[in-house]
Amino acid sequence: RKTMKKRDAITHHSEDYLLPVRSLSSLMSETNNFVLVTRRRRHRNPKRNLCGDVTTQYVTTQDCEVDRELLLRTLGNTLIEVKDTSFTKFVLSKLTESLTVLDSNDISEIVCYGLGRFSQYRSSRCQLALLLCLKARYVNACVHVYDPAFCPEEMQVLRALGLEIIETNEEGKRIVHRDKTTLLYMPHCSRQLTNNFLYANWGDGLSNCVLLANSFSGIIDNCLHRDVLSMAGYILRIRPYVTEIQLENSFAYEEVFNDLSIHIFTKQDLLKIPADFWNSREEPQYLTDDVEFIAAAR
Repeated sequence: RKTMKKRDAITHHSEDYLLPVRSLSSLMSETNNFVLVTRRRRHRNPKRNLCGDVTTQYVTTQDCEVDRELLLRTLGNTLIEVKDTSFTKFVLSKLTESLTVLDSNDISEIVCYGLGRFSQYRSSRCQLALLLCLKARYVNACVHVYDPAFCPEEMQVLRALGLEIIETNEEGKRIVHRDKTTLLYMPHCSRQLTNNFLYANWGDGLSNCVLLANSFSGIIDNCLHRDVLSMAGYILRIRPYVTEIQLENSFAYEEVFNDLSIHIFTKQDLLKIPADFWNSREEPQYLTDDVEFIAAAR
């Protein structure tokens, strides 16, 4: 595993990246009188760890009533919890260092997969709060979000917060702009999503990507080799050429951001790759009954 050399961080105004809580309050004032969030039917939720074990539950998008005002108020409180923590400040500082190493001035696009049911779960709300901090820090970035578990009311809230909903299940295969820097934020997503993203952008254009996702090293070292080959082949192949910055998990709730790392692909490292390395590029195929990866409808 490589470690990043220390660079001088780019200086920002200390509070510019923080989303003002009053902006959430102004959004709340536009909603109707709140109705208590209710849940009626429960199903298994593939809450994933590094090796994809199913551990928790989720509520279906059907029969779910979510009041926007109450949810926004809850998110405002969560944002207060998250924005001034040492973990958030550490993430932002490491992203600044990463952009310096990549010779990039800014992040132009943020793509977020896998937030989950943030109207129901604290972990998802905290992960969304970090996304809002990223949005406020990189004010020029267009932020796209997708999770097949979002209910209509949650999508309304996300749009009210200035986020753009990806309308279809891309299975992580979004092709990024080669002339812009894209941040991919995937908190606790499956190996397949990360693997698919690498497949879709396989080539030296990866130097324009920053991945805030499950540790590549953890995925490879902590899972059975046959599972890595079948579900994370592109992660395995690119590992020698990725710079991984481990994030010290100092957040109050250890399970929210555990195992996350920042991954960048420097031009210097990509230049070391033989030209024919990129030629082998077959679309990944996964087991249809794998609960940790939700495929698009065919």
